Amino acid sequence: MLEVVFSGRSAPAGTVKVIPMFVDKAVRADCLSEEEAKLVKKAVKQADFTGQFGTTLEVFGGRSKIVLTGIGDGENDLILQRVGSKLFNCLYHDEKAYIAAESDNIGRQLAFGVLIGSYSFDKYKTEKTAQDFPKLEQIIVKAQDEAKSKEDFKPCVAVATVLRYAKDLCNEPASYLTPAVFAADIKRLEYLGLDVEVLDEKALHLKGLGLVEAVAKGAAEAPRVVVVSWRGRRQQKTYDLGLVGKGICFDAGGISLKNSNGMLEMKMDMSGAAAVVAAMKAAALQRVRKNLIAVVGLAENMPGPAAMKIGDIYTSFSGKTVEIINSDAEGRLVVADCLAYLQKNYPVKKIVDMATFGSLKSTFGSFYAGLFANDDKLAKQLLAAGEKSGESLWRMPLDRRYEQMLLSPVADMRNLEADGKGLIASAAFLNRFIEKGVRWAHIDISGVRRAKTGLASGFGVRLLDELIKEL
Repeated sequence: MLEVVFSGRSAPAGTVKVIPMFVDKAVRADCLSEEEAKLVKKAVKQADFTGQFGTTLEVFGGRSKIVLTGIGDGENDLILQRVGSKLFNCLYHDEKAYIAAESDNIGRQLAFGVLIGSYSFDKYKTEKTAQDFPKLEQIIVKAQDEAKSKEDFKPCVAVATVLRYAKDLCNEPASYLTPAVFAADIKRLEYLGLDVEVLDEKALHLKGLGLVEAVAKGAAEAPRVVVVSWRGRRQQKTYDLGLVGKGICFDAGGISLKNSNGMLEMKMDMSGAAAVVAAMKAAALQRVRKNLIAVVGLAENMPGPAAMKIGDIYTSFSGKTVEIINSDAEGRLVVADCLAYLQKNYPVKKIVDMATFGSLKSTFGSFYAGLFANDDKLAKQLLAAGEKSGESLWRMPLDRRYEQMLLSPVADMRNLEADGKGLIASAAFLNRFIEKGVRWAHIDISGVRRAKTGLASGFGVRLLDELIKEL
């Protein structure tokens, strides 16, 4: 990852100079030589550059390249981060860049955006030339208070690091990221001070996580459930927040087989688990003074000879029985068992699960994830965290009447409503597994898990990081 340093000194010789510019305001030229200032003034006039958000102007002819970047008409952190993310492309072939901003915060936020924008996933590309790789190695940020800027930037580094981690997990092919490999990768995070327990196939059977077992019956790869805990308040026995993530490492739909187009993103059906684990990693990196507990269910949903059949009935960890109406409604089964296991074994009264059940993209585009909650206060906390992180949520109704759609004549419930539609019913299904007195929210990120580039978006990581900080 790029190195970001803060300095009160002038730009080193030969370093690209980046100058943020507010809309219709004069360019601040205190980091420019007289010759460079004249070049910039001329270029701005010729290009009619006004500093609109996301626009850039590259100026050549001086001692080094100069990049003017428009940051709009106000000091908004999210806008500055987006500008920084786009700025990376302008600096792709430069080794060092010097950001000369009007305030320390503007410089920090732009540098944070550059870190986010520098992400790539090219480990499987074999024909790249030297020109295809970025040369940028260091961002120098002009700072009036070097020590404070460095300290304030630590959370940005942590979040950028875990965003890369979550995206890498989601972008890996399912042939590599099996449940066992995913679980082993999470286990490795113990070096940060996290406690990690991996439940293998035998442990799942002995403990009675029947729904997780059912989903994995058709797969050659055995399932795993992983419990991750962080105790930032060791004197406190209870947990401030519980997290649950859906980790279907590949979802073919089981015998309710998806069509070929429907499988295109199914290696990312573990995006909820990736976001949850990344949020736990962020908490450890930042030494958050909270107690957190997470459970992620990892499995593959394949149409093998032992796959669960339509009409089968399975017993969940909670003891409730579920009739299988559609094997492609498997994520809710895994999440339900994980929710029940979390509540049964750990003292936690506030839980958020993150999953990819049914796409809201046709309704919200790629701008919002769906939020379901049984508690207004928790819902408001999540909505606020979404606004602050830039990962917006839209609250959906959660009504007991939807549970009537899940009634089964032969079991406690079905895994899908009778008409096979209705995203709300999937949340209603999970609600059946929430114990009395537990504040719970379900977030569906299926419509936002993928960025325009085709790579994973990492949605949910920053949202959960903000929620944890504001608890």
